[in-house]
Amino acid sequence: MAFDSSILERFALFSGLEQEALDRLARYSRGISLEKGEQLFDLGDPSDGCYTILEGVFKVSIPLSDGKETLLNIMGAGDVIGEIGLIDSQPRSATVTALKPSMLAFLPSRDFKHVADANPGIYLHMLQILSARVRTSTEAAMMQTTLPLHGRLAHAFLRLAEGFGENLEGGRMLIRHKCTQEDLARMTGSARENINRQIKEWVEDGCLSRISGYYCIENDEKLRAYTEL
Repeated sequence: MAFDSSILERFALFSGLEQEALDRLARYSRGISLEKGEQLFDLGDPSDGCYTILEGVFKVSIPLSDGKETLLNIMGAGDVIGEIGLIDSQPRSATVTALKPSMLAFLPSRDFKHVADANPGIYLHMLQILSARVRTSTEAAMMQTTLPLHGRLAHAFLRLAEGFGENLEGGRMLIRHKCTQEDLARMTGSARENINRQIKEWVEDGCLSRISGYYCIENDEKLRAYTEL
């Protein structure tokens, strides 16, 4: 499957690059499809390139020795996976698994470096993007240590809404992805029982609801207020 540069420039990682560089990166990119439950890569695998999600949903996790896992993030269309490996070539730092049938554009590291060596401005562009990602990660880590559970959980719902939100009447937002309380517990570093208690409180308060198994944010303003320190 060949890619047009217009596909790549829709994503922050590539937007702003010169057209010639975009055209060359697009020529080196190829399509990859995964079924539900298939791993894109595993923790410790070699970093051989980055993936742009065109369709589908993925979970980013770290497997634990007891067979469970720590859920780090849920990613969807428009997100880029493994971009840091383009620069440092270090092994993958997490396991990424498809939660539904998905399509991605894969850009091999060797081809990226070939194009970037001929267009040094790409490296500066990448450093600017990755620096912004580091700041975002640092802010997220600070939030985990300073916010109480209701703040961390509200932030998790809002992050899910950004990736999978569907606008409904009256300013409501349906999160079109079935996320379990166990998933939310891992995302917030809390116990599932505490997540269950907080969700029940928000449902009774009219802040949150369930529709056909999906969570729905009924009051975005109230939920955002919980994320304030």
